[in-house]
Amino acid sequence: MIKNLFAALGIFFSLSGLTQTIKTDVVVVGANASGYAAAIQSAKSGVKTFLIDAGKFNAIILTPADRSIKAGTYAEFAKHVDTLQKTPLLESHTLSSEFTARVFKAWSDTVKNLTVLPAATITKIEKDGKGWEIDLVGREIKADVIVDATPGFTVAKMIGFAPKKSSAATGSNIYADKKYRTSIAVAPDENRAFRPIPLSSLIVPGIENIVLIAPENISSTLITGQAAGAIAAYCAFFKTTTEKLNVRVIQTELLTYNSRILKFDDIDDSDSSMIVFQHIGVTGILKAKEENGKLFFMPEASVSTEELKQPFRELYSRSQIWFLDNKAEKLTLEDALSLIKFVGSRGGELNKEAEKAWKSSLKLKGDFDLKKLINRRELAVLFDAYLKPYTVAVDLEGNIKR
Repeated sequence: MIKNLFAALGIFFSLSGLTQTIKTDVVVVGANASGYAAAIQSAKSGVKTFLIDAGKFNAIILTPADRSIKAGTYAEFAKHVDTLQKTPLLESHTLSSEFTARVFKAWSDTVKNLTVLPAATITKIEKDGKGWEIDLVGREIKADVIVDATPGFTVAKMIGFAPKKSSAATGSNIYADKKYRTSIAVAPDENRAFRPIPLSSLIVPGIENIVLIAPENISSTLITGQAAGAIAAYCAFFKTTTEKLNVRVIQTELLTYNSRILKFDDIDDSDSSMIVFQHIGVTGILKAKEENGKLFFMPEASVSTEELKQPFRELYSRSQIWFLDNKAEKLTLEDALSLIKFVGSRGGELNKEAEKAWKSSLKLKGDFDLKKLINRRELAVLFDAYLKPYTVAVDLEGNIKR
């Protein structure tokens, strides 16, 4: 009813020659799947959101990249497809652009804080304090943040954005710099390998509160759209700007809504420790292996003190004392708990606590045996539960904030 009222008011004001002013938190521009993903995430994150486009949102295409990650926006989209067609959405199913648009339309109608405004032609955009004023035919919208989901970033270019190539698509070592710690989505590079998308690649240096749907040379997807929506919502909710983003808060919001900030090719989307792997992955405390453009967490592999020494030293400076006395080529469970106790200032009670939680809250298999070799899955789970390295704050370059 409310959305129909907006449409009726728009007709009234356009006929009367007056300008209707709409105030909102976030405006997403773009009649495509990533635009819908951004708008839905923004609205779900608790801010008033408008999704606008000059078109009518009646044909939307999902790409193989959209469907390759069975999480976040796509997972929820699949549930809505199941409801409409009465059968589960399978990998082999082909969805017409008209049917896809109908699914998104039905879905968006149920999302609180979200209004979809078709046939909205932008005539001018200008700064309005920290936010923006968007002039349309017959109305204007005042918003805190704009998400540009248009092809070629036509909206951002209207206000001075000059695209530049992002390192996210180069296919180089993801650990070449520390920006992997700020990843808020993944997207296929030119070799179709999924690469981390640093948060900074979706914002525009020097222009506040414009969020891009993807880096300039990366195809936008549902998951990059979801990330853009979370960034915009953060700015609007906390009344701040894209220059003052909290990386971990935004990453946590995306994980709360079942998105992915890293993709490990040997970890299933439904893995019970998926969130742990996401947390540990963006800390770098257990680095993944890159091979043929893919990223492998290797959950069953053993761990040496040597591979932990450098990342621990960066995160926890006092850990270097422990490593002077411990040089095991393969860590046991007892070694791992010793390291956690030393760094986290814990006592012998940790052993009993971990043993009690082993199969219940930690969801680990096998027996709790202090003398057994520990694998990367078990170590990641223990680190996440008892050291919480993911809570260590980082800046937009991925540097640890002291």
